[in-house]
Amino acid sequence: MFLLSGCSSIPKNIEGSNSPILQKNFISVHNEPELYEGQQVRFGGTVVNVINKGNETLLELAVLPLNSEAKPEVNKQYQGRIIAKSNKFLDPANFRNHLVTLLGSLTGSEKGTIGKTPYNFVTMNIDGYQIWHVTEYIQPIAEWDYGYGPFWQPNVWNNGFGPYWGWYGPDEGKVITTLTP
Repeated sequence: MFLLSGCSSIPKNIEGSNSPILQKNFISVHNEPELYEGQQVRFGGTVVNVINKGNETLLELAVLPLNSEAKPEVNKQYQGRIIAKSNKFLDPANFRNHLVTLLGSLTGSEKGTIGKTPYNFVTMNIDGYQIWHVTEYIQPIAEWDYGYGPFWQPNVWNNGFGPYWGWYGPDEGKVITTLTP
């Protein structure tokens, strides 16, 4: 007997409730934050500022859309900013300029500035977070490879190298970016 069980690829610390009340659409929340006050939210992006004050830490997050695994989509446009509050100390070295996903409750909005430009920040309290580590690699692009080249091991039939087969030029490849916990 073969049994499949459903498992989530979202880390437990940012999984949230299974109810449909979990808000993930930043644009809707930013446009009318008062409608979502007190609701659970999950947003992610790049931490652009960390402010430690006494017993709390504020993270300023430039928001990116999240994929189905709650990871920020690094190839998309930023959607806006959030000020997220933690009731414990968060070391700026671990957060500033890092990609994160935050889970918490929406507390409303507050006026502030980005540089000298006025801006209405969405505000939230942090219940859980995930820091993501970026890994990039180049995936070779080739339509065919007849068993010669750097991706084939030498054997009885070839020495592992051959003229033109399987060799990729320096501009032939696609950069793949992945995020891992």
